[in-house]
Amino acid sequence: MRISSLRSWSRVSLLAILSVSVLFAPMRAKAETITLPELLKEARENNPEIKAFAERIKAREARASAEGRLDDPTLKIEMEDLSKDHPLNISPGNAMLTRYTVAQMFPFPGKLPLKEKIALKEARTARSELDAKELEIASMVKEAFFDYSFITEAIKRTVEIKGLLSQMAEIAGTRYSTGHVSQQDVIKVNFESSMIENDVITLEAEKGIAGAKLKSLLNRPQDSALGEAAPLSKEKAAFDAGELIKTALEKNPELKMLESDAEANELGAELAKKDYYPDFMVGVAPIQRDGRFDSYDLMFQINIPIWRGKYRSRTDEARSNAVFSRTRLLSEKNTKGFEVKSAALQVEAARRTAELFETSLIPQVELSFESALRNYSSGKTDFIALLDTERELKKARIDYLKALLEYRKKVAALEKIVGSDFTPAAAKAPEPGLAMGGAR
Repeated sequence: MRISSLRSWSRVSLLAILSVSVLFAPMRAKAETITLPELLKEARENNPEIKAFAERIKAREARASAEGRLDDPTLKIEMEDLSKDHPLNISPGNAMLTRYTVAQMFPFPGKLPLKEKIALKEARTARSELDAKELEIASMVKEAFFDYSFITEAIKRTVEIKGLLSQMAEIAGTRYSTGHVSQQDVIKVNFESSMIENDVITLEAEKGIAGAKLKSLLNRPQDSALGEAAPLSKEKAAFDAGELIKTALEKNPELKMLESDAEANELGAELAKKDYYPDFMVGVAPIQRDGRFDSYDLMFQINIPIWRGKYRSRTDEARSNAVFSRTRLLSEKNTKGFEVKSAALQVEAARRTAELFETSLIPQVELSFESALRNYSSGKTDFIALLDTERELKKARIDYLKALLEYRKKVAALEKIVGSDFTPAAAKAPEPGLAMGGAR
């Protein structure tokens, strides 16, 4: 009797799982599968914030080119002894003498190159700002994609649980028809099935929100199709915390921004010292008399930097800014080392949690459900015990997906701190068969 019940349960279980798979197979075939690498590439190309920061780089580079150039020369025209007969005629022919002065201002040697170098450092800062913005957008895309993928998988697991509830309802109906259980078992399983449907409705709404966030980051219209997300990857990130700290100190764009800022301020201190030296102007003035040029003047002019206190204050200010920037860079490097170490420990903890679900908790709860289903079929346990194990199975599967989600987000956060993606395999979809299936 027990063997026949077990065989009957196995056939019903197989049919239920196959029915769910067949039901959703056309949907999977029609829906386009989106992957994280494709979305990251699209975000880099289309995100408006990234484009805006790219334009800022062009502006800073153009400014750097202008900083290394001389100011425009000046032209001055002086007319002397204008005719009293025509006092309003200010043309050169109405003057006894006309002087045309062309002058050019020359900063003290070294000032222009320093200004250009400072502007180039600012352009480099803008490029690091772009890198930081790309990392920020990439991190946001990753989180939105992981949320979207998690909810997609959660819906599938919830629907699978609903298939198991249908199996439980059939068994309860059979036992009720034979008088072995009361109608309460059938009512309870139908109520549980309705609760599952409510869970699916809630998850569908959350999926729509996650999809809307992805479209916003990708600069897609909100009414455009997005497709189905590839399942959360189970690939484990392999890294050495010490090497990641070294990489962060070399590649993190925030540190590069501070480094460029410190170098610009140090150059600014050098430029401030140049204020102690005068700028000078050179000019030539051809002179026109009676309609012809018969002589010319030469001129040389300098400013006299006698207010030494003012220049000393400017130099002190520039020097303090340089020391501040360099000290701030050192402090940020120490902070980044701590952040990498902390994030690496969080990644390791999340990895161990996901592995615990995968290797221990999920198999145990599935075996518990299978045992409860068999015992209920043979009348060895009541429906409440079976319902409890079903709820534990649903919770364990969703919690496992949450653990994977948390792991992927922790890895993404670590990659943002480091300043580079060190786990390219983690962005790929898992191999077929790795996603959690029905009860075994």
